Amino acid sequence: MKLRTYKLADDFLDVALKSLLREEEKNNLILGISMRVRDGRKYGKEAPLFLTVHDGDALIAAAIRTPPYNMILHCEDDRLDALDVIADHLIEVGHQLPGANSTVDVVSVFAERWTQRTGTPAHVSMSLRIYTLTEVIPPTNVSGHMRWAREEDILTLVKWFLGFNEEAVPDDPPENPEENVRQFMKTGKLAVWDNDGMVSMTGSSRGTPNGATVSAVYTPPEHRGHGYASGCVAALSQSLLDDGNRFCALYTNLSNPTSNKIYQNVGYRPIVDCATFSFGESKE
Repeated sequence: MKLRTYKLADDFLDVALKSLLREEEKNNLILGISMRVRDGRKYGKEAPLFLTVHDGDALIAAAIRTPPYNMILHCEDDRLDALDVIADHLIEVGHQLPGANSTVDVVSVFAERWTQRTGTPAHVSMSLRIYTLTEVIPPTNVSGHMRWAREEDILTLVKWFLGFNEEAVPDDPPENPEENVRQFMKTGKLAVWDNDGMVSMTGSSRGTPNGATVSAVYTPPEHRGHGYASGCVAALSQSLLDDGNRFCALYTNLSNPTSNKIYQNVGYRPIVDCATFSFGESKE
């Protein structure tokens, strides 16, 4: 096996894209982040990390990291030994790794290997599921309509982004939530559900060659229970399909049964379970 590293997302995608596209929906995160870096998106102050592992001419694993965020892994199911090569390389170059994300089978093995080599404990910080949609089932009896976010909405949307992060990823607060909102509006889509005023939001800020990812789904507590999130997710998903995307994808936190039900009701179907492992002592 041979490991290759890349300074540029373009070079990484030149090598890895064909293999990652074989399971595009499952690989939406590693593809989406790589494509955003290629297009100029900055994540943190450190240079991103891109690498692949090959057995002869075959790509059997890939990984990217945009510090300070976790590493995103891809590995062929029958070649999990490639994860040893990745772990050994990171240790050899002194790379400090806070955590990793992938499908459950892949990231569990990598976390085990990392702990064996470094002595650093690993624990699951989030259990996730990827859903994809190719046809929307519009919800009924939801008052209001979707519209695109506007400049005058930004102060409210900043509060909602903070609320979303507090509920969905409390250990990863945004450094600049207003910048996040404006990034969605500038390079992606940010939708709100309006029922005599804003009551819910959802957005899409990254995609793959044939798909778009839905994220940042949030309804303030005082507006929950009326189907607004369902209406907003369904309408945004339909817009993304109308743009020419073959599918929409999204991640759910398996600890939230309500959101998992909402997405399935509008046409999303589960394809694979994932997990995020954090390295170090658990804060719980």
